[in-house]
Amino acid sequence: MRGVLLAALLALTGAAAAPDFSYQPQPRWAEDPDTDVVCAAIRAECAGALKDDQIEAEWSYAELYNSDGMLVGLRSLQSSGCKPLDEHLLLSHHHFATTFSEPGKPDLDNITVELSPGTPKAAVRLIKRGSTQVSIGC
Repeated sequence: MRGVLLAALLALTGAAAAPDFSYQPQPRWAEDPDTDVVCAAIRAECAGALKDDQIEAEWSYAELYNSDGMLVGLRSLQSSGCKPLDEHLLLSHHHFATTFSEPGKPDLDNITVELSPGTPKAAVRLIKRGSTQVSIGC
């Protein structure tokens, strides 16, 4: 939600959006597209993975947080075997992970980061790993 509001504000003011969120790999879409767009890309690039117009896979990822507990990136750790599906999963997971975010409040709950003296806060990344079984019909 925070990202959508910031993007809307930047669009109204004519300013360019700051590259404050990192995806690995970088999705081809700026926002998570409709299912028909994702399915067209899956059919074009991963036709062999479709069985009865379904694709099932396991996907694992890492959520990257800064030292303040704010989500700053997502990384695909284990591909689903289909690049457009991986890109869709990164975008949809970002949306899901930040749905209930509040401006200025950490996205990662119940964590305290203690840095050694002299460690710059910008040098710290907290990594939370996850995985999911994916089933999408096209």
